[in-house]
Amino acid sequence: MKRLAYLLLAGVLLLSLGSVKAFAQATASGTIQGTVTDKSGAVVSGAQVVARSKATDTSRTATSNDTGYYRFELLPVGVYTVTVSKAGFASVSETMEILIGQMTTVNAELKPGATSEIIEVTSEALLVDQLKTSVSQNITPSEVEELPLLGRDVANLAYLAPGVKATDSYDPTKNRYAILSVNGQSGRNVNVTINGVDNKDNTVGGPVMQLPLEAVQEFVISTQRFSAANGRSEGAAINLITKAGSNKYHGSAFGFFREQQFNAANVFEQKSGQKGPYSRQFFGGSVGGPIVKDKLFGFFAFERQREQTSISEDPTALTELQIAKTAGLAADPSAIIPRPFYENRYNGRLDYRFNDHETAYVSYTSQANNSLNDQSSQTGDLTEGNFTKNHLQAANFTLNSVLSNTLVNSFLAGYQYWNNLIDSTLKVPLVTFPGGSSFGTNGNVPQQSYQRKFQFRDDITKTHGRHTFGAGIDYIYNPRLGGFFESNSTLEVDFKADPSIIAANTGGLYPQGFATPGAVIGMAASAGNPYFDIHPEPGGALGQGFQSGRRKRHCQEPDVS
Repeated sequence: MKRLAYLLLAGVLLLSLGSVKAFAQATASGTIQGTVTDKSGAVVSGAQVVARSKATDTSRTATSNDTGYYRFELLPVGVYTVTVSKAGFASVSETMEILIGQMTTVNAELKPGATSEIIEVTSEALLVDQLKTSVSQNITPSEVEELPLLGRDVANLAYLAPGVKATDSYDPTKNRYAILSVNGQSGRNVNVTINGVDNKDNTVGGPVMQLPLEAVQEFVISTQRFSAANGRSEGAAINLITKAGSNKYHGSAFGFFREQQFNAANVFEQKSGQKGPYSRQFFGGSVGGPIVKDKLFGFFAFERQREQTSISEDPTALTELQIAKTAGLAADPSAIIPRPFYENRYNGRLDYRFNDHETAYVSYTSQANNSLNDQSSQTGDLTEGNFTKNHLQAANFTLNSVLSNTLVNSFLAGYQYWNNLIDSTLKVPLVTFPGGSSFGTNGNVPQQSYQRKFQFRDDITKTHGRHTFGAGIDYIYNPRLGGFFESNSTLEVDFKADPSIIAANTGGLYPQGFATPGAVIGMAASAGNPYFDIHPEPGGALGQGFQSGRRKRHCQEPDVS
């Protein structure tokens, strides 16, 4: 009858929540569960189970029920020691690492003996998680630290998951990002969260911010069959969590340096005999530790990138533009077009332990980069240059509360900001030639994208016997979202022939050079309002979810979600 009552309750809640658009998003937590038995295999009720974090010494306590079952929900990820004790039995202790969204099973077999006697158990991580119903893969802390990464973009590790591969960038502001294609899709529908805070580009899709690699603890990528805890995407869901301080001081430092001598000459440099300048410095580090032992912990990571790079002009286009300049046109040809890039990424985090039942942390991440001429091509000149400014922020406050041994709650308040501007300091007509060479204000500028988000989410979990019920609400408000794009913001002038033909008056067709009637075959200019500001409704976006499940020792029934 009790089981029937629970199912009826779940059905009522599902009917009331079935019309919402999204579900609550999972945060940086995992689960430990298990069954306590004696030497004969009989279940042991009333055993005390303590899960203690090795990093912060924070502990959670549970008691095995009448079926010998216990469970810890919403545990911050990390390394834990689980100790099981009961009068008349020797205590059993086991140490393990839990990852994001992972359910770790620690079964304990108690043997007669003194409680002060502790039996330490060692076990290896399971190759297959029998309790997992989603198609996902955890990228562990050791993989984040040890695997080499081009550009230090942690998202590259997602390629380790089945069905994930690299794809072309769909956004000029993300050319240095790892763009993920999941199960053959474009990558625009991948939903990324940082400590549970939405990190999605609401304009064109995909992620917005890159974190400093030194600040990433681990992440999980779910490609199919999301649970109600981490759904809200038709593509993939990626949840990254940041590192936290602990009772031990720890830090890191790195530096990568590369100069022109190590670069091979590309095809244009081989033709011109001139190798473009190149110099790149990528350096940073991290530090973390206790501010107040067992109470307040801090962590900070910083990365700086300086890159002096360039692109080589197509020799044919360079020759044509030099002829145009000699003829008096406003071209500014150059064999080398500089493309410098400068970026800072940093993350700071403070964790505070009120007591074993109440912990909180605040995290702030910033990414800012500035560059020149990232819209330039190898057939243009210096007048087609541009500047790009990209500033991003993400922050969260998270409060984890153990309301009882069977009831836990996690509350999050998040903020995200992004402002990208691509523009030019020169506003002159864009002149094009049929051979591909051109000069003047770039046709892709100016353009801007911006968004600001506020997020409030709460997840609560209740364990009753072998049943676990979870419910959550996720509220995201976008007070500012939009931008503008002025395609061909200046007059475009299209010539019929290349400068070499016009200047030489080939075939007597251009007796007055570039001023010959008919030399210009087209002119175009843009007009209208270039803004695409999206004004959200006052209610914002609201998501709710409810799910329940019954856990067994070796199998799991499907979630009701």
